[in-house]
Amino acid sequence: MQTIFSDQNDERLSRSIEGSLSLMPLADLIQWIETSKKSGTLRASHEDCTRRFYFQNGRLIFVWCDRDGERLYEAIRDQFGITMDKILDALNQAEQLGISFVGLLSSEEGIPLERLGGLISTLSERSLTTSLGWRAGHFRFNEFLPAAVLCGPVNIKPTQVLLDSTVQIDEARFTDQSNLDPVLNEVYELIRKGALDIPPLPSEMQILMDKINNPTLTIDQVVECLTDPLLVSKILRVCNSSFYGRRGKVDTLRDAVVYMGLKSLMSIVTVNALSGFAPQHAEQIEQILHHSMMVGMIAKQLARDMGGNHDQAFVCGLLHDIGWIAMLEMLSKYDLDKEKRDQLMHEHHATLGALVAKKWNFSEEIQEVIKCHHHPDKAHNYKNLVQTIYLSDQLAKNEQPLPDDVISALSLHHEDWTAPFADHLDELDQEINSILSPY
Repeated sequence: MQTIFSDQNDERLSRSIEGSLSLMPLADLIQWIETSKKSGTLRASHEDCTRRFYFQNGRLIFVWCDRDGERLYEAIRDQFGITMDKILDALNQAEQLGISFVGLLSSEEGIPLERLGGLISTLSERSLTTSLGWRAGHFRFNEFLPAAVLCGPVNIKPTQVLLDSTVQIDEARFTDQSNLDPVLNEVYELIRKGALDIPPLPSEMQILMDKINNPTLTIDQVVECLTDPLLVSKILRVCNSSFYGRRGKVDTLRDAVVYMGLKSLMSIVTVNALSGFAPQHAEQIEQILHHSMMVGMIAKQLARDMGGNHDQAFVCGLLHDIGWIAMLEMLSKYDLDKEKRDQLMHEHHATLGALVAKKWNFSEEIQEVIKCHHHPDKAHNYKNLVQTIYLSDQLAKNEQPLPDDVISALSLHHEDWTAPFADHLDELDQEINSILSPY
C-alpha cells in the first residue's frame, strides 16, 4: 500500500542533504534543524530500521516508523479500538486530499484531538530518543512536508528531547555488569530506566516557586515567604559576601531579594533545603554544599570578567552538584556499603542531578549544566555556560593543570585571572564557612 510516508515522496524533492550518521550524528542534525527553524523530513536509517522525522519551523510534529512495536497505526488500533482498514483508509484519504491525517481520523472516528496528539507525541519522543544512540547509518533531510502530517496537535521541542534522553544512561554501559552485586545491579537498572524514586521538591521551595511563577508577584510577597531565620541569615551573608560583588552592606531581607534577584534567591533556598536531605550523611552533604557555594562564587566572578550573565553563572554553579545530595537520599534505602555507594555517586550524580532538576522544573540551562559539568564537550546547548561551570569546578578543587581547551574556548588568559583566584581561595573558603554556618 502506498501512503504519504513512502520513499516515493522523497524523489519529488529538489532540495535535500544526505550523508553518514557516523560523520554527522543525529543529535547535531536535529539541533541544526531546530536552530535554523527548518521545515522538512529527516529520514534516518540504521541496520534494518528506518524512521522519518517531520519538522515544521524547527519543531518535531510527526514521526513514522514501519518497525514492530513502533507502527503508529498499530498503536492507534490498540489504544482506540479502530480497525486497521479504517486507519489505512484515513491515511490514503489524507494523502489524496492533502489534509491532516490526525484531524481527519479525529473527526471521522470521534477521537478527541488531544488524545491522538498525546499518543503521537509519546511515540515521536520514544522514536527520537532511541535513534540518538545510532553511531552508523544514513540520513537524508529534505525541505518537503506532506500535508497529511501538518496541522496536527503535536509540537515538540527537539532539544528538550535531546536533553531528556542524554540524562538516561546508555544501555551499553550495563552489558558487562552481570557479575555485580544484585543490589548494585538493581540500582544500575533503575538509573538506566530513569526509574529511581526522585525526591519531591521540598515544601518551602514549592511555595516559593509557586509565588515566583505568579505574574502579579511583589517583592513584599516574596519576603513574606521567607520566615526561616537561618535561611534569612544565609541570604544576607551571601549578599554581603565580598566575593558576591555587592558594594555596601545590605541590612534587610527585602533589599537582599531586590539585589540578588529571584533566580539567585531560589538557588539559595534550594541549597538550604538540600542541607536537610539524608541526615545520616550530614557531614558529606555539608562538604558538597560548601564546594557548590565555592563554584557558584567563582563562576559569578568568571562570568563578570568575561562580560557574561554572572547571576546565571552563580545559580548554575550553586546547583551543579545537586545530584550528589539527591543520590545520597535515593540510595539510603539500599543496603550498599560505602565503596559501592561511592561508585554509583561518582559515575551517575550528573545524570541523576539532571533528572532531579527536570522533575523540579528547573530551567533548561540548569539541567544542561548539571548533566555536562564534567564533560563540557557533550553539551548540546549553553556551551559557554557549561564551560564556565566546568572551569570554576576545577578552580574550586585547585586542580592542575587547568584545561587549555576550555580556557581557549572562553577566550581567557592564564595571567589575567589564575593568580587572583589561587591567592584568594583560602579567603573564599572562610567566607563560605561563615555563610553556611548555622550560627
